[in-house]
Amino acid sequence: MDSKSCIFWFSGTGNSLYAAKKLGTELDVTLERITDRVPAVPIGGKGEKVGFVFPSYYCNLPRAVSAFIKKLEILPETYIFAIVTMGGVGQGSVHGIKKLLKTKGHQLSYGRGILMPANYVLNYDPADPVKSDSKLNKIDSLLSSIAADIRTDKETVRALPVTAGNLYKNIENLDEGFVANDDCTGCGICEKICPVSNIKMEESKPHWLRHCERCMACISWCPEKAIDYGNKTKNRKRYRNPRINVNELI
Repeated sequence: MDSKSCIFWFSGTGNSLYAAKKLGTELDVTLERITDRVPAVPIGGKGEKVGFVFPSYYCNLPRAVSAFIKKLEILPETYIFAIVTMGGVGQGSVHGIKKLLKTKGHQLSYGRGILMPANYVLNYDPADPVKSDSKLNKIDSLLSSIAADIRTDKETVRALPVTAGNLYKNIENLDEGFVANDDCTGCGICEKICPVSNIKMEESKPHWLRHCERCMACISWCPEKAIDYGNKTKNRKRYRNPRINVNELI
């Protein structure tokens, strides 16, 4: 990457990527996928902005995000911001990244959560993508306001020291319940879209490898709705951000 200012993003159903793209356009900074690679050289510096956009998982940072930040070298005096997309309460995730950055000698300058269309199909019937499209117009306005704050180096962090760590514990084994039914065509989209390479196609069927991130990409983006989690999701809708296409996440 050539620019010292950028936004690093992590996304499963597309909500966080959508927010990152909107902010990236308004701030005129590059976007980098967190799961691609850790930059080989330090980033940021005086007058530069480095942002992180990612979903809240039970008020925690996704493990992939935490691991990435631990390895990332950020130069002193960098303006660092974090935007957490959430279906409910996510301020604990803001607190989490603030705390993590502090261990590396950095300050989180700006941090807040934004309420996005709900997507966690394992626990509830997610938002309808078609109906959610109109709601994204309001989210656009909020993201524009956030971009204006960041552009002017506003410093404010909305964080609460709360997590649901007991629910997040051992999530790597969550994928034990995922199954592909007879509607599966072996297209391999689930394998390609998994941000942490947790799926491998074998005999034209997906197999999960026990390091799941709970991002819901596989179950949400299957074009045949052929992936379920046991019997819990059989009659539930699937959600994927209606303004993001599958190729942007692959």
